[in-house]
Amino acid sequence: MKKISLVALALCAGVPLLADGPTVQVYGILDAGVANVEHSMDFDPNFPVATNPNPQKAAHSATGMFNGGISQTRVGIKGSMDLVDDWKALFTLESAVNLTSGMVSNGAIGIAQSVPATGMASANYVNVDTHINGQLFSRGAFIGASHPVYGTFTLGHQMSLMLEAIPAYDALQGAQLFTPIGFSGGYGGGGVTDDSRVDNAFKYRVNIGDFKLALLHKFSGASGNPTSRGAEQVNIAYEKGNFGILAAYQSFKDAVQTGPGVSQTLNVTNGGVTVGTVTIPQPGTISLTFQDTQSFWLAARYKVGDVNLIAGYQNMKFSNPSNPTDDAGVTSMWDLVVSKVTLNPYTINGVEQDKKQHIWWAGANWDVTSKFNVAVSYYDLTQDDFSQGTYNPVTVSNTKGPGSSKFISALFDYKITKAFDMYLGYMHVENGDSLTQGFAPGTTGYVPGASAQNATLGLGARYKF
Repeated sequence: MKKISLVALALCAGVPLLADGPTVQVYGILDAGVANVEHSMDFDPNFPVATNPNPQKAAHSATGMFNGGISQTRVGIKGSMDLVDDWKALFTLESAVNLTSGMVSNGAIGIAQSVPATGMASANYVNVDTHINGQLFSRGAFIGASHPVYGTFTLGHQMSLMLEAIPAYDALQGAQLFTPIGFSGGYGGGGVTDDSRVDNAFKYRVNIGDFKLALLHKFSGASGNPTSRGAEQVNIAYEKGNFGILAAYQSFKDAVQTGPGVSQTLNVTNGGVTVGTVTIPQPGTISLTFQDTQSFWLAARYKVGDVNLIAGYQNMKFSNPSNPTDDAGVTSMWDLVVSKVTLNPYTINGVEQDKKQHIWWAGANWDVTSKFNVAVSYYDLTQDDFSQGTYNPVTVSNTKGPGSSKFISALFDYKITKAFDMYLGYMHVENGDSLTQGFAPGTTGYVPGASAQNATLGLGARYKF
């Protein structure tokens, strides 16, 4: 009875439990604030960040509370226990929480609500894809074992290796609301946000001198098809003193991207003769696009005095999925009905090809004092033309032509105590060429007053326990 009481006390108070058994600890980060977004849909109480700093099809600005300006708000339980010969067993269970609403973060709900019921307007939420979609332990759920020489093995639902590397190789710590590689899990997911965290994953990491090696394999679980929805990842880093360099590669089969559901068009018949059609919206549904992705990442950092200089590059390749027959059978995901599945997104005019994007970034952060840090960074995303001649640069007819997005970010972070800090962040973004499609007059989906530029200014606070 005494041991059970100590466990309960430790879980409630968030302090380590030291006993004959495992050490268990509750931990977390609470991060929230208020931001103004120059062109924005409504802030979403379910979406992990609550708002979207990228260009949106909105004519007006919005001011509201965001969730996780620098760090995603989370609460977790972790533990370890000594085994034999310096081996330790370990586990982690970690949830994403929205401080703005008190709910478990769920981006898929906002996406599904963008499809209106008959006779009703759609919810005007930011509608952004994410892997945080209402799972109880969306940020991590894994067990494993570690050894000081042989490394660490873990099994379960885990963060991708690229996403793990972003905070150390981005001048703004991978701030969710103020950097593109922090906000969009697509960069950490090797091209697709839903792959920034990996189900059915085996991960291994080991340090060999100043080198760090990490490997990840995603098991498909598909009957008779070991490659369907599988993945491979590898990170190799050299870090010594003030210098660090990291190379990473990952490949996903049948990566899934979530989008709004679609309306259904039905024939209207009279006496067996089709006399017309009727379109019936399907509220509460989502659509899925399947694709294969490959990505390569190279980044470096060097500290000169109190200034940390950081630069990086990533390329991403998107192809039609390897296992479309398996993908076509998906009828539900994230506890939502799938109303449309796209299996050949990169077949244009009957020709199958690849979509390629490249992003590079450079920035610096400066410890002005032991408590005050200033960070600035620039990010440049470009897309190759894969339109097969369907893109018209005059009318900006689709998103398949050459395009670009340019970002400028700044973050001022003041550490009041070791556990509590306040910050002011800013990001400006401008889309060009085909990536302005939907925002420029005369293009498909244009909303009057919408802009292919955006700016976000936010003031927030973060508490770690």
